[in-house]
Amino acid sequence: DWENNWKQFYKPMEIGERLLVVPEWEQAQEDGRVKLVLNPGLTFGTGSHATTRLCLQALEQHIHGGEKVLDLGCGSGILSIAALLLGAKDAFACDIDDKCVGVAYENAALNGVGKEHYTVRAGDVLSDKRLQKEFGGDYDVIVANIVADVIIALAPQVGKLLKKGGIFLCSGIIDDRADEVREKLVEAGWTIEETRSSEGWFSYLCR
Repeated sequence: DWENNWKQFYKPMEIGERLLVVPEWEQAQEDGRVKLVLNPGLTFGTGSHATTRLCLQALEQHIHGGEKVLDLGCGSGILSIAALLLGAKDAFACDIDDKCVGVAYENAALNGVGKEHYTVRAGDVLSDKRLQKEFGGDYDVIVANIVADVIIALAPQVGKLLKKGGIFLCSGIIDDRADEVREKLVEAGWTIEETRSSEGWFSYLCR
């Protein structure tokens, strides 16, 4: 039963100043934090990985209410659902792994987030014309917690989906690729406003 054995190691986690990530099978004390209930299934995104935490910390600082958010490579949906719980108005999410769609919708439902404000699709929004049409543009925040190579590929393209002055938050960058990713982001015209790092992983917040 290896699929369930890991559950015993996954406990409620305080992240940043306002978030509390709680596994569906655990009880957590109400302590004034924004509670995000999660069952990641076998997808990526439990909150325990450094890159997920770096992104959650940045979202907590930059979601002020009413934003439109795009989550690229959404996994369990943790980042886009957190954005909605922190006050974003609408979130769109996609992942090339089609398992993620059901998992993200289930996690949204655990948090009282309905499909009227949350859309999850399987696919790659940068190459899939049908997805592009459905997802549109004009995003306030785009978050991509993927891998260095994908972020390098996204850097010159993702800006067209953002509102003027919008934020591109990227992570999943291991330390020995961090300088290379930074250079490619700057080359693509981004200004890196914040750099966060934890346990040998980096995130960049760009405009």
